[in-house]
Amino acid sequence: METYEYKVGVIVPSYNQGEYLEKALKSIVENMKHISIALIIMDGGSDDGSIEIIKRYEKYIMHWESQADGGQAAAVNKGVKYLDNCQYVMWLNSDDEYDNEWSVYRIVEWADKTNAGVCYGKSYFIDKNGKRLGEYRTRKFHKKRLNVECYLSQPSVLIRKDIWEKEGGLDERLIMCLDYELWIRLAKKYKFAYCDDFIGNTRMYEDTKTAKMKGQHLSEAICILQKQFGYVPMRWVSAWWLWSRGMDIQCKALLYVLRLFLIFMRKKIIWLAKNGSIYD
Repeated sequence: METYEYKVGVIVPSYNQGEYLEKALKSIVENMKHISIALIIMDGGSDDGSIEIIKRYEKYIMHWESQADGGQAAAVNKGVKYLDNCQYVMWLNSDDEYDNEWSVYRIVEWADKTNAGVCYGKSYFIDKNGKRLGEYRTRKFHKKRLNVECYLSQPSVLIRKDIWEKEGGLDERLIMCLDYELWIRLAKKYKFAYCDDFIGNTRMYEDTKTAKMKGQHLSEAICILQKQFGYVPMRWVSAWWLWSRGMDIQCKALLYVLRLFLIFMRKKIIWLAKNGSIYD
């Protein structure tokens, strides 16, 4: 049986996230009490005090660098290459954090027990101050359900490093749905296991990519689904159509009627959403 110097490697991609970076690093260091973690920090050339924060944690860090990069996906992919003797890989965005000091241990324990290639757990949404806002809607694994919704929360996902390397990691063309595309790609080949514990928490605030780039998010998702499944559910089609008109509908009955109406425009909407995309 192969032995590893580190059980899991955690990559932290960051750029000018000094307000939250230390909280992310503290949550990783707390988890080091219970499991061996190789910590890699890939900073994109921050000038907001992030470097000073990183230096305070140098004794816990295997490798860190600060220079312009090709975006989040490129930073994570490069970071994984520094993990020589490591069984699993996770990445934690610098504005997110682990739920508690046992989070990484529990997700690794479950992956070992189930012999899964990909293991994922529960997640909370938190605000700028770390207050819980609600629960990310995760569910037990069902491959076909992935074309309807992304029910894996990125900071709560663990991947075997050999699988990551074999499949090439994240698609560096993507800005918003880099994680969703990876889950879909891996789900076609490998065993997924659902851990019924809270692992990583996603911070929600006005300046997040998710909040500021909804159109990009929807367009990328539509392109990914069309390529990977050959079909885009009306849920995504209607969401893009509403976004493109600056509209929002919460009533389920109205959404149902709208989707029936948009069925006849489905191909055109998908074409518009995909227009100009670098992912095909």
